[in-house]
Amino acid sequence: MLAEAVQSGRSGGGVHRMQTTHLGDATDYLNQRYCGHRLDTDRDHSDLDFRHSAVEIGPSTFNMLQYGSPVSIASEFDAFYMLEMPLDGGVDIEFGSDTFHTEAGLALLLSPGPRFVSHWRAGTRQLMLQIHRDLVRDRMTELARRRPLALPVFNPVIQLRSESGQQVQQVLSELANFAVREEAPDPEQLSRLVPLLVDGMLRNLAFRQGESVVFERLQATPRQVKVAMDLFRDRFSDKLNMSDVAREVGVSERSLFDGFQRYYQRSPLVVLTDIRMQEARGHAACRALRGQLQAPFRPGALGRARLTIHILQICCGRGLAPPDKPSTPWLDMVRYLPIGSLPCLFIPPRSKP
Repeated sequence: MLAEAVQSGRSGGGVHRMQTTHLGDATDYLNQRYCGHRLDTDRDHSDLDFRHSAVEIGPSTFNMLQYGSPVSIASEFDAFYMLEMPLDGGVDIEFGSDTFHTEAGLALLLSPGPRFVSHWRAGTRQLMLQIHRDLVRDRMTELARRRPLALPVFNPVIQLRSESGQQVQQVLSELANFAVREEAPDPEQLSRLVPLLVDGMLRNLAFRQGESVVFERLQATPRQVKVAMDLFRDRFSDKLNMSDVAREVGVSERSLFDGFQRYYQRSPLVVLTDIRMQEARGHAACRALRGQLQAPFRPGALGRARLTIHILQICCGRGLAPPDKPSTPWLDMVRYLPIGSLPCLFIPPRSKP
């Protein structure tokens, strides 16, 4: 049977608790509180033991969740990020075109967008935090001092022994204490925890934006990592051996690997592969529309002009050479368009004869 209790906080938020052994009740509850779910079990539902506690934190929500039996959940979300940390068991998740696995010592941060299928192993219990996308955007704007053009897509797997992982573990444990207390949580205490966690993720976790496949960071990296990244971008077409790269940077190969794992959560070879893929995409875009760039500007062709600028942004933003000898009318057209439509492109004024 379905049983739900709600304990309200002083500002209208509260703690929700629900328990049921019926699959249909659990599915209806999740659909109502979060987003559309399809919930399936591998067995006859007899060992289903659905238990859920939730703490509302403004537009975000902290959850303690278990199913008891192995279950598969198919869903998608656009309005929030989902941070998951297993206490027992683990989860195998198909997220977009990727597959990830969690267990003790690993957390998972899923970004909005791709449809996913999550396979919970028997006995899995998780701490889960829904972080509203607007909070991430606002904190990124504050830290970077500029509004991001696109939401960050984080590298999903977080090692709990890392600096960011230790912060995740600490904040989720504090929120779990609020969820199990008899008294209602203090909204002021709650409201401070999630922004601090988001700031830590933005400072310590690598992410990508828009259509780029290359992960970047909001804050600077140590010298050896930055020098290696500059080398990768400058010589991505060369045959690069990581031992030679480490020697050129001035560190051991192990130190180079550890530095990239800490600051990009990826090995140097994987980062180099991402850069090569991104450069190949930029070259392909330039080749496909080179004819567009060579054509002279005609009044009223603003749609083609915008397309042209977009492709030039790809070229210039990726360090590629734009097509040779664009026409003078084309240069004049670009120069007098609003500067806001040229975030990656600067064309200096022609020098006077």
